Amino acid sequence: MNLTNNKPLFTHSKYTPCQEIFQAVCDELGKYYEKRSFKYSRSRPKITYSDNVLKLEISFWSSRSNTPGEWVLLEILPAFYSKQIAKMSKTKGFLFGHTGLFYHKYSADPKQIKVKHIFGEEEERIDQDSTESLIINSNACNIYGLDEYKFRKLTEFINTQIIGWIDKLKVSEGILEFISHPSQTRIWALDSQHGNSEFVAYVKLNFPNIEIEKVLYQ
Repeated sequence: MNLTNNKPLFTHSKYTPCQEIFQAVCDELGKYYEKRSFKYSRSRPKITYSDNVLKLEISFWSSRSNTPGEWVLLEILPAFYSKQIAKMSKTKGFLFGHTGLFYHKYSADPKQIKVKHIFGEEEERIDQDSTESLIINSNACNIYGLDEYKFRKLTEFINTQIIGWIDKLKVSEGILEFISHPSQTRIWALDSQHGNSEFVAYVKLNFPNIEIEKVLYQ
């Protein structure tokens, strides 16, 4: 994988504005995914995939707390939508976002947390305020000094942790994988009674043999 001739990525210094570096990385991701059936929006950076069943938007955010020469935040925020539900109701057919994807059950100790970072690092910690043990696939990273290895890790994260669900959400096996032993955080993200998710309605419409409410709330 070769990065394009993207000047801010290769000639930046500690004086380069963080916004320039953030925009350069978003542009690079946009070029990469435009070759893979996505559309790229540059003004509010995001990539969008759409077919007859689903729409996926992956937005790229940064932070006002970036530090020139040290830290430029990239936060990756996916949102899945059902086009069927959107046509049938007044809602946008929102299924779930990052809280539905990146938080997984871990251990019996509710205070034990494992964080898997995009560039490969992992950390274990004890969170005294936690009420649920989780494995968290972190969706944020520092893109200052991004090189080809880190860019590849970025695309691997997007491809495996997000885009891979496009096909899985269209088959019963994928739905069962998604809802099997869900973390409480995932259940909350999919709960239409306390949020704006239409995931339960989507499963009832397309997979009537799956007792979605029984599986989620048992």
